[in-house]
Amino acid sequence: MNRQVQTIFCDDIRQEVSGKTSYIGVYSDKMMVPQLPAFLPRLCVSVSAITPVNTPFRELAVHILKDDEVIANHKFDPSGIAVFTAAIEAIPQDERADRLQVVRSVFIFSPIQIDAPCTLQVQVDTEEEQLRGMSLRIEQGLLSATGMDLK
Repeated sequence: MNRQVQTIFCDDIRQEVSGKTSYIGVYSDKMMVPQLPAFLPRLCVSVSAITPVNTPFRELAVHILKDDEVIANHKFDPSGIAVFTAAIEAIPQDERADRLQVVRSVFIFSPIQIDAPCTLQVQVDTEEEQLRGMSLRIEQGLLSATGMDLK
Protein backbone atom coordinates (compact mmCIF):
# COMPACT_ATOMS: atom_id res chain seq x y z
CA MET A 1 0.00 0.00 0.00
CA ASN A 2 1.16 3.51 -0.80
CA ARG A 3 0.60 6.55 1.35
CA GLN A 4 -2.77 8.18 0.88
CA VAL A 5 -5.13 10.82 2.19
CA GLN A 6 -8.82 10.26 2.93
CA THR A 7 -10.99 13.36 3.10
CA ILE A 8 -14.59 13.85 4.25
CA PHE A 9 -16.38 17.19 3.80
CA CYS A 10 -19.57 17.46 5.87
CA ASP A 11 -21.88 19.77 7.83
CA ASP A 12 -20.90 18.43 11.26
CA ILE A 13 -18.69 15.87 13.00
CA ARG A 14 -19.83 14.49 16.35
CA GLN A 15 -18.04 12.28 18.83
CA GLU A 16 -20.64 9.88 20.25
CA VAL A 17 -20.70 8.71 23.88
CA SER A 18 -19.97 5.19 22.60
CA GLY A 19 -16.70 6.44 21.07
CA LYS A 20 -17.97 6.34 17.48
CA THR A 21 -17.61 9.35 15.22
CA SER A 22 -20.66 10.51 13.26
CA TYR A 23 -20.38 12.54 10.08
CA ILE A 24 -23.53 14.57 9.41
CA GLY A 25 -24.42 15.84 5.91
CA VAL A 26 -21.53 14.33 3.95
CA TYR A 27 -20.75 15.87 0.54
CA SER A 28 -19.36 13.90 -2.36
CA ASP A 29 -17.43 16.03 -4.86
CA LYS A 30 -19.77 19.01 -5.15
CA MET A 31 -21.84 21.36 -2.97
CA MET A 32 -24.56 23.41 -4.60
CA VAL A 33 -25.60 26.66 -2.89
CA PRO A 34 -28.72 28.60 -3.94
CA GLN A 35 -26.84 31.89 -4.32
CA LEU A 36 -23.41 33.44 -4.08
CA PRO A 37 -22.01 34.88 -1.97
CA ALA A 38 -23.04 32.22 0.56
CA PHE A 39 -22.50 32.07 4.29
CA LEU A 40 -22.31 28.51 5.52
CA PRO A 41 -22.96 28.27 9.26
CA ARG A 42 -20.57 25.33 9.57
CA LEU A 43 -18.39 23.20 7.33
CA CYS A 44 -16.20 20.39 8.65
CA VAL A 45 -13.28 18.64 7.00
CA SER A 46 -11.95 15.33 8.32
CA VAL A 47 -8.51 14.38 7.03
CA SER A 48 -6.79 11.02 7.56
CA ALA A 49 -3.19 10.64 6.41
CA ILE A 50 -2.35 6.94 6.06
CA THR A 51 0.96 5.14 5.60
CA PRO A 52 2.25 1.61 6.14
CA VAL A 53 4.02 1.32 9.52
CA ASN A 54 7.19 0.30 7.69
CA THR A 55 7.34 3.81 6.20
CA PRO A 56 6.07 5.97 9.09
CA PHE A 57 5.57 9.69 8.80
CA ARG A 58 8.51 11.70 10.12
CA GLU A 59 7.03 15.11 9.27
CA LEU A 60 3.40 15.96 8.62
CA ALA A 61 1.50 19.15 7.84
CA VAL A 62 -2.11 19.40 6.66
CA HIS A 63 -3.36 22.38 4.63
CA ILE A 64 -6.90 23.28 3.56
CA LEU A 65 -7.00 25.49 0.48
CA LYS A 66 -9.81 27.48 -1.12
CA ASP A 67 -8.59 27.47 -4.72
CA ASP A 68 -4.95 28.56 -4.23
CA GLU A 69 -5.40 30.30 -0.85
CA VAL A 70 -4.50 28.43 2.34
CA ILE A 71 -7.44 28.93 4.72
CA ALA A 72 -6.29 26.57 7.50
CA ASN A 73 -3.33 24.39 8.34
CA HIS A 74 -1.88 22.23 11.07
CA LYS A 75 1.70 21.09 11.44
CA PHE A 76 2.11 18.08 13.68
CA ASP A 77 4.72 18.31 16.40
CA PRO A 78 7.73 16.21 15.31
CA SER A 79 8.22 14.95 18.89
CA GLY A 80 4.68 13.50 18.87
CA ILE A 81 5.35 11.76 15.57
CA ALA A 82 8.67 10.45 16.97
CA VAL A 83 6.82 8.83 19.90
CA PHE A 84 4.62 6.94 17.45
CA THR A 85 7.63 5.93 15.35
CA ALA A 86 9.37 4.58 18.45
CA ALA A 87 6.26 2.54 19.30
CA ILE A 88 6.31 1.05 15.79
CA GLU A 89 9.89 -0.06 16.24
CA ALA A 90 8.81 -2.06 19.31
CA ILE A 91 6.50 -4.17 17.11
CA PRO A 92 8.24 -7.31 15.79
CA GLN A 93 9.03 -6.98 12.07
CA ASP A 94 6.89 -9.99 11.11
CA GLU A 95 3.81 -8.36 12.71
CA ARG A 96 4.12 -5.08 10.81
CA ALA A 97 3.06 -6.25 7.32
CA ASP A 98 -0.62 -5.28 7.50
CA ARG A 99 -0.44 -2.45 10.00
CA LEU A 100 -1.02 1.19 9.16
CA GLN A 101 -0.19 4.51 10.77
CA VAL A 102 -3.26 6.76 10.57
CA VAL A 103 -3.01 10.41 11.59
CA ARG A 104 -6.34 12.25 11.76
CA SER A 105 -7.16 15.96 11.76
CA VAL A 106 -10.49 17.74 11.92
CA PHE A 107 -10.99 21.29 10.68
CA ILE A 108 -14.18 23.17 11.57
CA PHE A 109 -15.09 26.40 9.79
CA SER A 110 -17.90 28.19 11.61
CA PRO A 111 -19.00 30.22 9.72
CA ILE A 112 -17.35 30.20 6.32
CA GLN A 113 -18.04 32.68 3.52
CA ILE A 114 -18.01 31.56 -0.10
CA ASP A 115 -17.92 34.60 -2.43
CA ALA A 116 -17.69 32.81 -5.78
CA PRO A 117 -17.52 29.30 -7.18
CA CYS A 118 -14.43 27.64 -5.74
CA THR A 119 -12.76 24.37 -4.91
CA LEU A 120 -11.75 23.35 -1.41
CA GLN A 121 -8.67 21.12 -1.48
CA VAL A 122 -6.69 19.12 1.05
CA GLN A 123 -2.92 18.98 0.79
CA VAL A 124 -0.69 16.95 3.13
CA ASP A 125 3.05 17.61 3.19
CA THR A 126 5.31 14.86 4.52
CA GLU A 127 9.05 14.60 4.86
CA GLU A 128 9.33 13.36 1.28
CA GLU A 129 6.21 14.15 -0.72
CA GLN A 130 3.02 16.11 -1.12
CA LEU A 131 -0.23 14.14 -0.99
CA ARG A 132 -3.67 15.34 -2.05
CA GLY A 133 -7.06 14.34 -0.71
CA MET A 134 -10.44 14.62 -2.38
CA SER A 135 -11.63 18.12 -3.19
CA LEU A 136 -15.04 19.77 -2.88
CA ARG A 137 -16.32 22.02 -5.65
CA ILE A 138 -18.77 24.71 -4.46
CA GLU A 139 -21.08 26.17 -7.12
CA GLN A 140 -24.27 28.17 -7.37
CA GLY A 141 -27.33 26.17 -8.38
CA LEU A 142 -29.80 23.61 -7.17
CA LEU A 143 -29.58 19.84 -6.98
CA SER A 144 -32.62 17.98 -8.24
CA ALA A 145 -34.11 14.90 -6.55
CA THR A 146 -32.30 12.80 -9.16
CA GLY A 147 -28.94 14.25 -8.13
CA MET A 148 -28.51 16.20 -11.36
CA ASP A 149 -27.42 19.83 -11.21
CA LEU A 150 -30.01 22.47 -12.09
CA LYS A 151 -28.57 25.87 -13.01
